[in-house]
Amino acid sequence: MTFFRQIPLVTCALLLAGCGAAQPPATEPEPLPVEVVAANPQGDAGAISAVGRIAHQREMTLAFRVAGTLARLDADIGDRVGRGQALAALDARDLVARVAQAEGDVRRSERAAARYAVLSESGAVARARYDDERTALDQARAALRAAAFDRDSAQLRAPAAGVVLERIAQAGETVSPGQAVLRIADTASPLLVRLPVPEGQLVRVRSGAAARLTAGDRIVTGTVSRIGAQVDARTGTAEVEIRLSDARGLVSGMTGTVEIDAPAAGGAGIAAIPAEAVLEAKGSQAALFLLDRQTQRARRRIVRFVGFTGDEALVAGLPAGAQVITSGAGFAADGQRVRVTGGVR
Repeated sequence: MTFFRQIPLVTCALLLAGCGAAQPPATEPEPLPVEVVAANPQGDAGAISAVGRIAHQREMTLAFRVAGTLARLDADIGDRVGRGQALAALDARDLVARVAQAEGDVRRSERAAARYAVLSESGAVARARYDDERTALDQARAALRAAAFDRDSAQLRAPAAGVVLERIAQAGETVSPGQAVLRIADTASPLLVRLPVPEGQLVRVRSGAAARLTAGDRIVTGTVSRIGAQVDARTGTAEVEIRLSDARGLVSGMTGTVEIDAPAAGGAGIAAIPAEAVLEAKGSQAALFLLDRQTQRARRRIVRFVGFTGDEALVAGLPAGAQVITSGAGFAADGQRVRVTGGVR
């Protein structure tokens, strides 16, 4: 009985073995189509070029701190002005009236305080009532000072000797507090060039580096005097300031091309690759895929991330002759077979 019970088990085992032998071997997925580019190495030195705007180091936009109708505007574009010179004025009749009312309130409070001082000394009124009148007098005097300050603010004066660059408002206009009326330059401050530098190139700029401005047919030398500490999130650039060696013949508002002598970011080994090749960028590291030409497979690699410049990313740590996967990199896995359909083969 035992022999017959074991026969079905042996038969099943043979059948299963036969089924396993009949299964075809697993096949590797089709190669992923990708495009590659050769990393573009950056030289150890070069020049950063950008269009800059010439301006005085100190240029100021003037506005009234109180609202009103612009009654007088005595300055125009190109006018030379002295420090403290009156440039514009508002119709201040309502402000003058407020001062007069505040002066009357002060006089009335002074009389009341004096009267209650006598009554308090004689005991006719409580000391607390006299203290209340003294507080009211202090408040009236503070209101007078505020009204006088507003009246004086109806005059717009030059904060420094200089030249009028722009006349923004016109007499007869009603202006709001802080609304620009005039823009002037302090001519005692030097003319500079300010230019936007992409964040990827900013690490190459050094304070004191030599620079050249080409404006029209003039070439003026200069040096980097200031490097912006913050990158504009909208433009991806930071402002760099160039102090010129000879600004004769140049005026505020002119533009020109500036070249700054600068070493490659971080020294040798920096390469420019299409920004789309960077899969992840966090801090000073970035991940990308390289093409292994011998095996035709994608190899994930971590490199040092320098920054973006236009449509390119600057990275360091790529081997010589590296071919970077661009299109298709987002679908690749480390070690996956790939098929190059475009770019460098």
